[in-house]
Amino acid sequence: MTLSGTAIISPCGTFRYRLERSLGQDGPVAAILGVNPSTATADIDDQTIRKDMGFGRRLGWSRIIKGNLFAFRATDVRELRTAADPVGSDNDYHLEQIMRDADVIVAAWGAEAKLPWLLRNRHLRIRRISERVGKPLMCWGQTKDGSPRHPLMLAYTTPLELWYDGTAGRFQAIRALEQADR
Repeated sequence: MTLSGTAIISPCGTFRYRLERSLGQDGPVAAILGVNPSTATADIDDQTIRKDMGFGRRLGWSRIIKGNLFAFRATDVRELRTAADPVGSDNDYHLEQIMRDADVIVAAWGAEAKLPWLLRNRHLRIRRISERVGKPLMCWGQTKDGSPRHPLMLAYTTPLELWYDGTAGRFQAIRALEQADR
């Protein structure tokens, strides 16, 4: 059951840039960043957004804003390989706005190995956007390659943990320089 939902989908229907769900409770707003959108729209839920909403209710979130590394809509991530523009021309703009609108940001795109080779560094752009907005990226644990786990097969008891904090990274580099001077 969706209490309230909105979506920003390109006029051609090829790209989905933003998907929102109100969870009908007070609490923080969460951004969940997946790999690519599937079939969910403003009025239709798919299994991933249903799982996201289950996590959100249990974590006390009021609203979920879903974004993706790639805005190209496909039910199989392998379709990104043949897409002329898997990212989508407006995706980075929307991702930055999603991160600015959220209190907590959860990276949740799963293992990089499932992506075509040339698309595997896309997460670096997401890290730069999180640095610009000054918010860390959380996750529900990491895959063997260090990527943030996808929520679909996770238990609702899986805790959030820090995945990337760009602000801390800058300070760590400064501390390393200071220690080298000692």
